[in-house]
Amino acid sequence: MMQEGNERKISTITKNDNVLDLVKIKVRLDEHFYIFSRFMISRMLTLSRIKKLDAIQIAKDIKKQLIDRNSLEINSNELEAIIFQTMIKFGYQNNIQKYQMVSNFYRHRTPMIIIIFGAPSIGKSLLANNLAERLNISNVLQTDIVEMVMRSINPEQFNYDGNEDFITKFKKNCRLIRRGVSTDISKCLSEGKAVIIEGSAAMPEYYLEAIDQQDPEDDQQQLQLITSFTQNEIKLKKPQRKDLLLFNQQKKLNTQFKIIFPQPDQDLEDDQQIQKHLKLCKDLDKIDQSHSMILGFLPILSRNDHLYNIENNTSKKIPKDQIEEKLNQFQSIQNELLQQRSKCILLPINLHNLEETLDTMHDIILQKILDQSS
Repeated sequence: MMQEGNERKISTITKNDNVLDLVKIKVRLDEHFYIFSRFMISRMLTLSRIKKLDAIQIAKDIKKQLIDRNSLEINSNELEAIIFQTMIKFGYQNNIQKYQMVSNFYRHRTPMIIIIFGAPSIGKSLLANNLAERLNISNVLQTDIVEMVMRSINPEQFNYDGNEDFITKFKKNCRLIRRGVSTDISKCLSEGKAVIIEGSAAMPEYYLEAIDQQDPEDDQQQLQLITSFTQNEIKLKKPQRKDLLLFNQQKKLNTQFKIIFPQPDQDLEDDQQIQKHLKLCKDLDKIDQSHSMILGFLPILSRNDHLYNIENNTSKKIPKDQIEEKLNQFQSIQNELLQQRSKCILLPINLHNLEETLDTMHDIILQKILDQSS
C-alpha cells in the first residue's frame, strides 16, 4: 500500500508539471518577446549557487504564480520582481545580486566555453558531466569520442612514426583532434551557446591564448608546491589546495582568453591539408571573441592517487602487468600539460570528495561571469 501511495504521488507531481508546461507565457523584452522557460530560470538559479532541487522548485513556483494570476503576458521587469520575491520566500535573498549578473550574462547570449584538460584516468568525464548538470549545460563535447569518429572515417591519418617518443605522438594526436572539434567551437562562439569540452586528447596551447597580453606566469613557490604534490612528496590538505587555487586562479580570471586554432605544420601536412587548416584559422579570426567567456581547467592528481584511479577504472580495465607503464605514460602527459599551466586554472583534485572540486569549479565560473557582467 505504501508503494502504491508513493507511485500515485509521483504520478500526480508529474501530471501537475506537465499541465504547467502546457501553458505558454510570453515575456516582453523591449520590442521583442520570448516564451517563459522553467528550464532556463532553473539554469540561471543553479549557476547563481542555488541548490539544484531548490532551483527547480523555485522555477516551478514562479510558473504556477503566473498561471494562477492569469498573467499569460508579462514584461521582463515584472517577471524579475516575481523571481526575486520567490527567491526570498525560499531563503535565497543573498543570491539575488548573483542572479541579476547571471541573467544579464544570458540575456546578451554570451558564448561560454569551458575546457577541462588533463591526463587519462584523472576523472575529467565525471567532472564535466556533473558540472554540466549543475549548470544545466546540455552540450558536453568529449575529445575521446571525436577521436573515435575520426579514426573510423580515416584511420590512416593517425599513423605516426614508430620511432617517435610517446609525448611527440601524443601532441600530434591532440593537434589532429583539435581540427575535429573546430566546427562545434565556432558554432558556439557565433551563436552564443555554452559548451563543456573535455578529454585527454587536448592541449591548452592548441586552444587558448591570452588577448592583448602575455599568459600569466606562476612564481617558483607555486611551481615547487605543484611538483611536490604530483610526485607524492607532500599531501595537500584542503587549506593548501585552496591556497594553490587562489594563487593561480586570480591571475587567470583577470586575463581574458580567446579560442585559437594552431597554425599548420609544414612538416606534417600536405598542401591540401594546409589550405583547409588556414581556412579554419581565418574563419575563427572572423568571430568577435571579445565578450566571450572562455575558461580552461587543468585537474591534477598525485602519483599515488593516479595509480588508484587506474587500478579502479572499470570502463577501461588495464591488465595488471601494464599498469606501471600506463601510469608512467599518463604522468608524463600530466607533466607536459603542466608546462602549459599559464593558460588554465589548476585543480588539485581531492579524490575522496568530488563535491569539493565541483564547488571550486562552480565558484570560479560564477566569479568569471560576475567579473564580465560588472
